[in-house]
Amino acid sequence: MINVIKVLITLAVFIKASIHDFKEREVPDELWVFMVILGVVLDVIQYFINPYNILIAILQFVIIFALANFMFYVAGFGGADAKALIALSVMFPIYPKIGMFPLLNTGIGIFAFSVLSNSVIVAPILALILFIRNLKEKDGKLIYRFIGFRVDADKIPKFYNLLEYVDENWNVVRVVRGVEPDESMLKRLKEAKERGIVDRVWVTPALPFLIFMTAGFVVAVLLGDLLVWFIFRYL
Repeated sequence: MINVIKVLITLAVFIKASIHDFKEREVPDELWVFMVILGVVLDVIQYFINPYNILIAILQFVIIFALANFMFYVAGFGGADAKALIALSVMFPIYPKIGMFPLLNTGIGIFAFSVLSNSVIVAPILALILFIRNLKEKDGKLIYRFIGFRVDADKIPKFYNLLEYVDENWNVVRVVRGVEPDESMLKRLKEAKERGIVDRVWVTPALPFLIFMTAGFVVAVLLGDLLVWFIFRYL
């Protein structure tokens, strides 16, 4: 029962955080503080109900804390993503088991790590969704169909990067790695549309990783660690 409560609380926090991250690209620290404080309380209750190895719990926290900080300071990991990993390691000192779940495995036993690895695996699903959406598109590079979609040149959505833009000589430039537009680029695109140089351009969503972490969390609870399952099954 305690694991069910933990999973539901964590899912609610992650969904809330993902919405903040998607709309504002910022997540209130209060969400992670709330999750950590509640996690400690629930950990104590869980220990008295079903004792677990405290040393192993502390060790997994240290590992995740070090990994989160390394990824933040060295690998460019988002601050909210790093805090989410740390909060997970506090909320789940041991891998949560609910009835028959997870169906496949419990990975290496570190739940936060399983969530992270699942997030990386789940992320490419977006490429398939975009490709299906772009089946009718005939313009642009083939790779664009997997990483973006076309919008009106004078209506670039917020938090989207450009795969096509117009340079100072009014030439249409195409790139594979999205370019974050500034005001001058957006203004030039509007003028380019008015001049008939370009009508629609390819853009790619700058989706926050927390969305994928939320999906990875659900997969970790229901199935387990997909990477570990694949390694032991096929390698």
